[in-house]
Amino acid sequence: MYYVVPLGNPGEKYAATRHNVGWQVIDAWRDQVGLPALHDSAQYSGFVTNGVVAGQELTVLYPHTYMNHSGSAVAKLVPPDASERLVVVYDDVDLPLGEVKVAFGRGDGGHNGVRSIISKLGTKQFVRIRVGICPRSFWTKQPKRPAGGKLPKYVLGRFTSRERSEVAEAAVQVGKVLDTILRNGHQTAMNQHN
Repeated sequence: MYYVVPLGNPGEKYAATRHNVGWQVIDAWRDQVGLPALHDSAQYSGFVTNGVVAGQELTVLYPHTYMNHSGSAVAKLVPPDASERLVVVYDDVDLPLGEVKVAFGRGDGGHNGVRSIISKLGTKQFVRIRVGICPRSFWTKQPKRPAGGKLPKYVLGRFTSRERSEVAEAAVQVGKVLDTILRNGHQTAMNQHN
């Protein structure tokens, strides 16, 4: 059994924000692979769906908790001995917009949602799919991370129409990464997609 958990904040207010890009790309992937509609689960504190993708049983959980408390929902879903089959999908303000990276067993990278999961599971041994949301400089086209007090406003802001097209491309890439993980494991996914 695999567990796919996109990170985001609940509610319409946050639905289209950069911080919720994990939810957005997994929405697109669920549609692509034909998973059943989400249902509200009090047991797992979130919206859940189950199915078989690429020959693997899996559960997808969108936690009801706010980002900083994601670990409490994840700990209800993932058995203590199954963390290596957990795939967490989330925004990364240090990656250029639309870039997708796969990692396993790393730290939180300053992401509060990942920090919460590590704390509640008591391990770093799970897969991460990071989706870049860092803007590029208008002049140099290089990634330029929002500084200091501008960061919260940026991550909780909405994507522009141009950015949404890059997110749609990232969603396709996330789907390919997930397919590789489910068929061949996270090490192969890291080798092929990073």
